[in-house]
Amino acid sequence: MRDQDTGQREIRELYETDPNNVIFRPWNVNCTSRTPVQNLKDGFLRRVNCASKWYASYISSVNNNYSIKYQELIQNADDAGASTVVFIHDERHYGTHSLWTEELGKYQGPALYAFNDAAFTEEDWEGIQRAGRSIKQDDPTKVGRFGIGFNSVYHITDLPCVFSSEHLAIFDPQKMMFGEDEEGYRWSLNDEEDRESLLNLRDQFQPFQNIVSQVKSCTWEKVISEEQYFKGTLFRFPLRNEASEISDNLYNTTKVTQLFHSFIADADISLLFLRNVSSITLLHIDTNGLCNNRLKVSESNHFITDLSHIKQESFDRKTCFKTVSQISQQMEETKSQWLVTTCLLKQGYIPEIDSLANKLSFYPQADAAFRLDEDRSLCNGRLCCFLPLPNNEPNKTGLPIHINACFGLTDNRRFIKWQEEDQKNDESALWNELLTREILPHVYLKMILDAIQLSGNSALPSPTVYNIWPDLSKTVHKERWHEVAIDTLKDLFEYKIFHLADDEQIWVSASDAAFPVNNIRSDTMSAVSRLLIAEGENLDTVPEHVLKDVQEVFPESDTLTWVTQSYVRDVLHRSEAENLSKDDKYSLLEFALSDEKYTELQGLKLLPLSDGTFTSFGNGVQNTVLIDNESFQERFLPNDLSHFCTMQLRKLATRSKNIVSYLLSGMLIII
Repeated sequence: MRDQDTGQREIRELYETDPNNVIFRPWNVNCTSRTPVQNLKDGFLRRVNCASKWYASYISSVNNNYSIKYQELIQNADDAGASTVVFIHDERHYGTHSLWTEELGKYQGPALYAFNDAAFTEEDWEGIQRAGRSIKQDDPTKVGRFGIGFNSVYHITDLPCVFSSEHLAIFDPQKMMFGEDEEGYRWSLNDEEDRESLLNLRDQFQPFQNIVSQVKSCTWEKVISEEQYFKGTLFRFPLRNEASEISDNLYNTTKVTQLFHSFIADADISLLFLRNVSSITLLHIDTNGLCNNRLKVSESNHFITDLSHIKQESFDRKTCFKTVSQISQQMEETKSQWLVTTCLLKQGYIPEIDSLANKLSFYPQADAAFRLDEDRSLCNGRLCCFLPLPNNEPNKTGLPIHINACFGLTDNRRFIKWQEEDQKNDESALWNELLTREILPHVYLKMILDAIQLSGNSALPSPTVYNIWPDLSKTVHKERWHEVAIDTLKDLFEYKIFHLADDEQIWVSASDAAFPVNNIRSDTMSAVSRLLIAEGENLDTVPEHVLKDVQEVFPESDTLTWVTQSYVRDVLHRSEAENLSKDDKYSLLEFALSDEKYTELQGLKLLPLSDGTFTSFGNGVQNTVLIDNESFQERFLPNDLSHFCTMQLRKLATRSKNIVSYLLSGMLIII
């Protein structure tokens, strides 16, 4: 017989050599009739008898660094192909008379349940027992690949239970419930004696009976006796109410409520990047058995199949509309609309990413999500690793989109690793840098380009496209995400990305567009717009943040066409201007005078007369009127001309006082 210290040392050595070897087996390996051991490898059995104490110590160390995360359970459900997840906080206390062992009575109180509609496979039963390493570690398509996984539940419980497929298991790493050498127990639905226990020990299994009927609308007796199979997975975590070897963290109603609130806060974005789960529900059952719906969030997808106008050989991409629905505790339903774009880098285009993807078993894919029905000013983009990362400053990008990718995370899974001083050689950090630099700008670019095509198909309002653009003033202090914005814009300017002011279905390139400048008053800009549209100019009225993007990023932006006074005067020289209203002519005159380039006024029929007509500026001396008295001036200029225009015309006349080279056709004003 080996002593316990020898066994623990062997386990540690096995783990250091190959973490896959360390298996925690939560049911009695010595039992014959009650445990279907024939399906398990012999080596698998030999290693477990000495593992429990080490495993309990390992769990304790996990709890010192990790808190319970609903994300782990959602991720595992998503990996299993589940579409529905339900969390239930049950405050009821159940009977303690007909139990498997008397010691189990202390776990008949309040519990947290997690249900999903995918049943365990044999691989799942094996994987849930692994200490510190997931069996999904080498599968880059699996979300829950990080190795902490199920063990985080020990933050709230000492005795997790699982009911799925053909088995119901209770895990007991402390070896306190089922005998000195037994780390748990598993009942099998295909074993007659076990079925009798599941049906006859009513107090022991009443917590499962009640919840099974709640989530599956099926009786316990039918599942156990007739179907002998549970199509789904139900976890039960009795809340810890006294300190244990595993943890001294006590979990009560307040803490479960806080856990629920942490999910509710991010509910609208929690489903955006999952592959299978499309519905998550939070339920609360009080001590009297009254069930209350805290929240139900669900999503529906509408994939877009005709976005083929832009080919990108190096990426597979897809864009879809998502509708996220939330039903609150008050049974009020709210919906949010999203545009989601996904890009997967094909193999062979960036060798460094290919190499790390194989080595780390990561997936070179990134997603972007933009909320379509929200005020843009309220959107502060978050980072996600399939589920949202904590809502704190390092996980905010300043971009209007939420970003998701298969990021390498810090040990506590709260932040993304970057190549900083202490992680310069960390391959996960290098992977994140490459994703951010090489893939994310492409995802962002494709989202904007797809949005443009959708607007052309009338599937999306054209102004929404500009809302997706980055606001550089919000990313300037977030260097990494500022670079993503800049790189996206540089590529974006190669396309037709500006819609005409008078026809939102027509998009033009930056070099073919006419952009307003920031300092034009709105009423003046309205008159200018009517002129330019009437004359067939490619006027683009874009939001301020888009103008800033153009000015800061477009190469030699001063070579573009800007709606300046000179540009407007040039258009007026080419136009008849007869169809313009008097008010528009006044506004255009004021704008044309504002830069005091009076020589460019010649020939413009914008000079107002007191009789309501307009005459042209010119340099001839015919019909010249000399006025040297301000009271006489009022007889020749209309009374409703703006003060600014009047002063500019007086200034023009003053400059012409000694050298008569700037004359008003029909009138020269000299003060």
